[in-house]
Amino acid sequence: MRALTFLLITVFIGGCDKKDPGPKTFAAADIYWVSSEDGKIYEQGELMGNASFVYQDGVTTLEVSLSGMAPDTQHAMHLHQGALEEPGRHWNRGGFVNHCDKKSLGNFWLKPFAGDIGNITIDENGNGTFSIQTNLWSLGTDDDSDISGTVIFIHEKYEDFGNECDPNHSHDHEHSNAKIAGGTVVLDAQVLR
Repeated sequence: MRALTFLLITVFIGGCDKKDPGPKTFAAADIYWVSSEDGKIYEQGELMGNASFVYQDGVTTLEVSLSGMAPDTQHAMHLHQGALEEPGRHWNRGGFVNHCDKKSLGNFWLKPFAGDIGNITIDENGNGTFSIQTNLWSLGTDDDSDISGTVIFIHEKYEDFGNECDPNHSHDHEHSNAKIAGGTVVLDAQVLR
């Protein structure tokens, strides 16, 4: 009986051990209003929000907070290559692979690009928050999943990411959605407010 009791206690204590979650890597982006005459070169305006990123155990958590937006609106958010002043293409893990049927944390991503974040909803006071977790992004890993140095852009309008992934969807249309705000993802940075 003593041997059985000892075995049960050993199994119980061993079962309570939790895996160390590992180190965290932090990044942040201060988000500024932007304007452009030609849609290619942008000028930075006033601070209007922030984004914070935490990477741990292969998962990145993003939290976005915006203020001073038009009330009761929704705005698409994307990660872009390049710089805030001269943005490049959508960030897509270094390639042109469609991510609609790729999985993130066991669920289909359902967005064409790995850097398609989603839509942020702005309340009646012009404020909005958004959060997402994904294993498609990393921080400070220097591989094709590393989003360090990318630019998070807030766009003028809402986007139907799921519709863009529908195999019956015709892609014979413009994807014009002006950039209205953005900020660069900086490792080991803290947001200004």
